Amino acid sequence: MAAPSSSRPVPRTPVGSRSAWQSARVVAIFVLPYLVLALFWVFANPAMAAPDEPDHLVKAVGMARLDIGVPAPPAPEGSKLGTVRNASISRVVEIPARLDPTGYACFYFTPEVTAACQPAPSSAEGDRAVTTTLGAYPPFLYPPLGWVASLGASVTQATILARLLVLAASTLLLWLACDHLVRWLGPRALVGPALLLTPMGIFCMGILNTSAVEILGALGMAGVVVVYARHPDSLTERRTLVVVLVSGTALVLSRQLGLVTMALLTMLLLALGAWRPILDQLRRRCPVMVAAVAVPVAATLAVAGWELVFDHPVLLGPWASRESLDGFQVIFWQLIHEGVGWFGWLDVRPPDLVNDVWFAAVVLVVALACLVGDHRDRTVIVGVLLVALAVIYVTYSRVFFPVNGGIQGRHVLPILSVVPVWAGVVLVERLPRTWLVRGVRVAAALLPLVVAAGLYLNSQRYAVGLDPAVGLRWFVPDAQWSPPGGWYLWLAVGLSGCVGLGVTWVRTLARTDR
Repeated sequence: MAAPSSSRPVPRTPVGSRSAWQSARVVAIFVLPYLVLALFWVFANPAMAAPDEPDHLVKAVGMARLDIGVPAPPAPEGSKLGTVRNASISRVVEIPARLDPTGYACFYFTPEVTAACQPAPSSAEGDRAVTTTLGAYPPFLYPPLGWVASLGASVTQATILARLLVLAASTLLLWLACDHLVRWLGPRALVGPALLLTPMGIFCMGILNTSAVEILGALGMAGVVVVYARHPDSLTERRTLVVVLVSGTALVLSRQLGLVTMALLTMLLLALGAWRPILDQLRRRCPVMVAAVAVPVAATLAVAGWELVFDHPVLLGPWASRESLDGFQVIFWQLIHEGVGWFGWLDVRPPDLVNDVWFAAVVLVVALACLVGDHRDRTVIVGVLLVALAVIYVTYSRVFFPVNGGIQGRHVLPILSVVPVWAGVVLVERLPRTWLVRGVRVAAALLPLVVAAGLYLNSQRYAVGLDPAVGLRWFVPDAQWSPPGGWYLWLAVGLSGCVGLGVTWVRTLARTDR
């Protein structure tokens, strides 16, 4: 691949006290509505109302004591394939009895059951042995979550506290990624992050899970790649290396696929020619560059070592086969809709037509970028899409197909992160400015409605349940479960976040100045 050109249409924003303040102001405006919407998910979504949240809580609280637990017993004979697989990677952990989440996911895949089914807070003392199916997950991000969760007096309090820490980490990673793009390429370069942070991406920022760290760590590294392609001197700046250090390490430590995503983004960066400034600074023993290389490498070795020692699932499938390819084709559109926004335990599903609006926007941006971009732009976008699709398929075939499971939409957002970011920058560079402004304004009117639909549907589901015969209705007066502060408060917060999203996009992405 050709070395990056320094004569790109978008000039580098000068680095200085004034430009730093201007960048921070733009980033703050952009990040604020995401923070507001994630706060909605922290408080207005019941405890344990997110994928595998009970298991994440048990693992986190156990890791607060640096206890990885002991292997769980095998599944009973005749169990479902998924149960057999889960048992092979589960561990039994001692946690405070008051934080045992057993029974809190009583609404699991029963949309007519409200969150009022959850048990009363436990006053039990002492410890209790609880099984987590995430026993084989890399444990490195869990101790801080567990320390914070252990401060809670109940399962609900522990969940909210841990979610707030996830939100804090997510906001930091989002800020670093956006600040890097804005300082080097200008505010309109945030088109890509706006598309990548689907309603599912925002949902992940407010749940007890490591998915948001993975998604936003990948966003930071994708920003470094895209900026380097336009400005090779960016890798000689200390703040760029801080983004690599923080975002890259977070991405690697998040989960197993995070390591694969980091490898893909690193290889792309090196293929663009970044090995030259990296080697030059390593030879000169630049402390920040040494740290930016050494810490993610150490994290990679730690995750690889953990996988070799502890992660030995049974019932693994083929790397590829005709049968698994047929199965992948069946779940492909489901994967897309999940990536846009299925909530709860992925059983709160807005109409496909709603999520298709967001997907259509992504397809339009990527297709236009391939049309108006140069040969290198098309090569990177199409190449990354093909490699990502191959990784997603192999993961499905190897891990999920043999147990009749499905890889989830939130799992694939990180490895695809560089595509919308790169495509968005190409459009900013190549499209007539009036076209870009009009497109952003249309998106700012439509896409926040997709976010709002998910918020409201999830709220109704846990307050009064979902009846397919009735559909959406005003549920607040009949709510059987309400979040702290009541539904009026949190629906207002969610609405303000959606409105803020549209206003922010217009102010930052549809700017008419140069």
